[in-house]
Amino acid sequence: MTADPQAGPVAPVPAPLGPLVVSADAVLVDEVGRLAAAVGAAPPVVTTPREARPAWSRAPLVLVGSDAAADLAVLSLPRRAGVHLLASAPVAPEAWPRALALGAEAVRSLPRDRDVLAALLGACTDGAADGVLVAVTGGCGGAGASVFAAALAATGAAAGRSTLLVDADPWGGGADLLVGAEEVTGLRWSDLAATTGRVAAASLRGVLPVVDDVAVLSWGRDEPVPVAAGAARTGLTAARRGHHLVVADLAHRGDAVAEALAMATLTALVVPAQVRAVAAARARLSALRRETADLRVVVRGPGPGGLDGEAVAGSLDLPLLAELRPERGLAEWIDRGFGPLRRGRGPLARACAATMAELDRGADRTA
Repeated sequence: MTADPQAGPVAPVPAPLGPLVVSADAVLVDEVGRLAAAVGAAPPVVTTPREARPAWSRAPLVLVGSDAAADLAVLSLPRRAGVHLLASAPVAPEAWPRALALGAEAVRSLPRDRDVLAALLGACTDGAADGVLVAVTGGCGGAGASVFAAALAATGAAAGRSTLLVDADPWGGGADLLVGAEEVTGLRWSDLAATTGRVAAASLRGVLPVVDDVAVLSWGRDEPVPVAAGAARTGLTAARRGHHLVVADLAHRGDAVAEALAMATLTALVVPAQVRAVAAARARLSALRRETADLRVVVRGPGPGGLDGEAVAGSLDLPLLAELRPERGLAEWIDRGFGPLRRGRGPLARACAATMAELDRGADRTA
């Protein structure tokens, strides 16, 4: 699974983003600042909800002051893990419906929950990367999402980024098979299924199978075990803390899928340039727009009758992230265990490079 080094370097990953505090309450902000300093975290503070939008999906933890919760809920930002409503003690009765409207995991109060908040803030300092998560999902069966996800991970690794490919499709055949890692020992989803609490980011990469500098979190060859939302959140949070780039290959539904969509910096919907495929993708749009922050389309084409990327993107009313032309030899590379990316200048490599460039442009806009 080796990309051509002549393809050129990809811009470096942006500086790590820490926890985010949204509040104009000076007392709360000051108290959170003291807790953060004690554990080595330095959360940026925004005083208005609209300022929170650029970092909403990227921040590993969001603490929302009760003063900002109602206005933030009005923005209808995508639901995500790691949001906590923060109030002064005693907690006012209106804090609970505000937390529900915001999709917060819990209502925390100061000074009562100082230890809990310190642990949450401290978890954000574990791992040096605090990277981006790209979710990849197909608009229909056989769209090619898994191949694109694996190739994108290889592109990131070839550019020097610590990269993890997450297989969140238990019935997809296994990302480890796709990249030639099925014989490499290491942790699989079944080992994480019963995990709760915190997984150390630094140790996660050390126990995963790695092929050509891409770590892989996939399934075993037996029937997949159910992975609950908490375990999925634990694994994905550690993955982002410990890698510059996490690429998640998603099924259409499931707890791990919902968690990945909520955490995603960008979600790529892979759609063949075919009328039935576009119709199938359109049926998923409402749910995807509710669950993820930045949804774009990757079009496999051209299709019959001249259907191309711009036409498909226009039909779905989505930004066109990349257009993926047919790649000669792709099926043979995968069957022989070479992975999907064998040359750096083919259609697949160009589509991946365009995606990485868009990630970097988005990082520059939010920096």
